[in-house]
Amino acid sequence: MSAQKNKGKNSTVSNNKKNSNRTQSHKANNYKTTIEDPFKANIKYLLPIAFIIIIIPLIVKMYDFETPLSEFPWFSINNQYTDFFLYYKQWFFISVSFIMVIIIAIKAYMNKEFLKFSPILWPLGIYALLSLLSSVFSKYRNISFSGGYSHFESVFVLLGYCLVVYYIYLIVQSKADIMMIIHCFLIGAIILSIIGFTQYIGRDFFATEFGLRLIMPRVYWDQLDTISFTFEKNRVYGTFYNPNYVGVYAALILPMLLLLTIFAKRLRYIVLYIIGIIGVSICLIGSRSTAGIVSIGVSLVLALILLWRYIAKYFYFTIPGLLLLVLSLVLFNNKSDDYLTKQLREVLDFRRTEVTLTDIQTLDDEVTITYKGNTISTALDIDGEGITLRVIEEDGTTLHLVNEPDTGNLIIQDERFNGLQFRITMIEDRLAYVVTIDGKDWIFTNQFEDGTYYFLNQYNRLDKIVTAPSSVFTGFESYASGRGYIWSRSIPLLKDNFILGSGADTYVIEFPQQDYVNKANYGYDDQLLTKPHNLYLQIGVQTGTLSLLAFIVFYGFYFLSGIKLYIRSKYDNFYSRVGVAILVGTFSYMVAGIGNDSSITVAPLFWVLMGLGIAVNEKARFLVNDEKHHRNDNNINGDTAN
Repeated sequence: MSAQKNKGKNSTVSNNKKNSNRTQSHKANNYKTTIEDPFKANIKYLLPIAFIIIIIPLIVKMYDFETPLSEFPWFSINNQYTDFFLYYKQWFFISVSFIMVIIIAIKAYMNKEFLKFSPILWPLGIYALLSLLSSVFSKYRNISFSGGYSHFESVFVLLGYCLVVYYIYLIVQSKADIMMIIHCFLIGAIILSIIGFTQYIGRDFFATEFGLRLIMPRVYWDQLDTISFTFEKNRVYGTFYNPNYVGVYAALILPMLLLLTIFAKRLRYIVLYIIGIIGVSICLIGSRSTAGIVSIGVSLVLALILLWRYIAKYFYFTIPGLLLLVLSLVLFNNKSDDYLTKQLREVLDFRRTEVTLTDIQTLDDEVTITYKGNTISTALDIDGEGITLRVIEEDGTTLHLVNEPDTGNLIIQDERFNGLQFRITMIEDRLAYVVTIDGKDWIFTNQFEDGTYYFLNQYNRLDKIVTAPSSVFTGFESYASGRGYIWSRSIPLLKDNFILGSGADTYVIEFPQQDYVNKANYGYDDQLLTKPHNLYLQIGVQTGTLSLLAFIVFYGFYFLSGIKLYIRSKYDNFYSRVGVAILVGTFSYMVAGIGNDSSITVAPLFWVLMGLGIAVNEKARFLVNDEKHHRNDNNINGDTAN
């Protein structure tokens, strides 16, 4: 009996031992497939990504195009325009995206197990679907599918962004793959820094004969000396169309390079990272982008929180490094006439804006003007006795106009209307009248088309004035260099575009361009507002509020899982070091998105990092969760970031 019991007990122990061995073997196999790295990167499949990172941002080439916007009265009647920075970037990106689709299809056909999925990709898929549907059902689908004036970020580009994330998630398998992509970012940063440096010192590469020959068609080569750029001297715009996007680029790249420098062990990488950091920093300063500087500052706070263990462990070089960084910023601020301090003050300046002209309405039989809280109606009276300009107060009192001796204009002898002057004029041999309000001319007439009153806008086209609804930033429209106005008039558009937006690249149509009074009050009277200067409003208006929520959830999953993963990491393995650098860089981009929108110039780089970040986090999670595997990884790969 006893022998049988012992035998049974031994059998149980033996079975448990076999099960334990099987479990350990299974873990070991999982671990091996997770961290085992080939000696070389999968270059042929990563070439499309390398092209997106290095080549597409550098593309600058003249392109003449027609825009359908001339059908709208708030746009110029001229429909012929020229682009240098956006059109070819768009179509090269779409072409590369198509190549990636082919690669995925071929690999999936050859290996059924190639395709894989992660729950984090669900909201990304929803965002892609809603972007497509919003463009398919858009009233302006021709713009959504081809790309619009001053932006060229069509629905195919938006779908390409999502595809890039999934492609990298599928293709990136090894440390060598990851390092190849990181090296591409470093190469791109150095090249773009060289171009930006020429602009910073006033020797713009694109203003040289060689640079002009590169970006101009051959038929214009005999006219190169007549071509000039609108960018002010020493202002860095790089190859990004607008200096603001240089700030966004710096916000994405600089935090990542800074963290990779901290983790780097090999001298050659440290030197290259520092060169990239210095170059991108010069471009950032030359761009004068407040959003770029602020977002980098916020991201560095996040970096300090995530790296506190590492900083404490290696305090003998991290603390001096941080002190050197702070000292450099202080010295730069002092030598640049408090540049950084001024940028910070601008961000924190929430002063209420007071305006004298609050409303103009172009009605059927009159034009009403609200000035300093007083409303008057104006109209042309034409009868057998002549032409009279009638001005009546809200209570029906007629205001008498008298000639102003110095200018010959008509004025109201009432202190409430000291800023107003009137005169009768002609438009195309038709009667009109001008109301000069605080030095700005407003021209009205009812002598065209349907006989109602119209305003003559900056394009010399007749249009109705509309007062757009406002929200959140009402009264603070001057905030952030006038962004408060754009945001205040864009936020109400979200409810009108809740399920499906107006379509990709159609913000310029959806924005109330006829809000002429407020555009003039806040510095946009001669401008066409083609973008909201806010990534989130751009998505919400164009592809719908639901798509915006899907985008936020997608990044939120990535961000929160990254925080949970890296807040407890000791950063003693390659994947966690690269992963946290990508996390901080993409977070900086998202912060910069508060003051800037998505653009084909920089956005592809963000989406590349998102795909890489998701792939790296999967590998880092296994190592951070198992200290034993940390030790094994150090033995296999060495405790280095590069």
